[in-house]
Amino acid sequence: MIKKSGSIILLLLLLSACFPVQKTGSADAFDRHLQAGLTHMQKKDFSAARQEFLLALNFNPRSTRILNLLGLTYFREQDYDLAEMYFLRAVRVDPEFSLGYLNLGGVYAMKQLYTRAREYYERALQLDPVLTSAYYSLGAVCFQLGDDQAALEYLSRGLELDPDFLEKHPDSLAGLPMKGGSLSELYFSFARLYASRQDVNRTVEYLKKAKQAGFKDWERIDRESDFEKIRDNPVIREFLK
Repeated sequence: MIKKSGSIILLLLLLSACFPVQKTGSADAFDRHLQAGLTHMQKKDFSAARQEFLLALNFNPRSTRILNLLGLTYFREQDYDLAEMYFLRAVRVDPEFSLGYLNLGGVYAMKQLYTRAREYYERALQLDPVLTSAYYSLGAVCFQLGDDQAALEYLSRGLELDPDFLEKHPDSLAGLPMKGGSLSELYFSFARLYASRQDVNRTVEYLKKAKQAGFKDWERIDRESDFEKIRDNPVIREFLK
């Protein structure tokens, strides 16, 4: 079991900082506490960040951005119950707040409530069909649920939207709790997808990750059509020895 220290969507949660703020009361004070909180978040001082966000919330109790960031501070401290509470408050304020559903999916994934996580990720995509992180998250969760076909479809869509996502967020898979052979299968599936795009370097990278995670069925390189155009590459053949 991988230590529950994050989730596939963890880095993308910070995108909430890009959303506009609805201000009431003192706009200057709100902004001051918001920026101070974001600075503490960057330093991973989540307790200090939370105090600043709570002060900002006093000036705008219906700010989905602040509620979302408060949830994130608890999420990063692995307090998933309190994270859930704030993410739920955010989507109650704004039922079309896609990042709130995305983050709730992350909470339920960390709690290993995979069916519920899938529902919230899918809701996030209904609201924002180009929310790249949701596709990667759904792919991972679908592997946990044994729905490999759906997992591959979601991962493929994620790659289409942003083929460099995993390179830009290298630890985005590190903390997802994967059971049994799910993690090795997830990595092998990424290798398949990159192979279908004839990207040898990334195919090899994820084959290595699959091997480190315990993958053993290397004969699939010969069986899977995704590897057809690169399977004779000497570097790829090394995995069949």
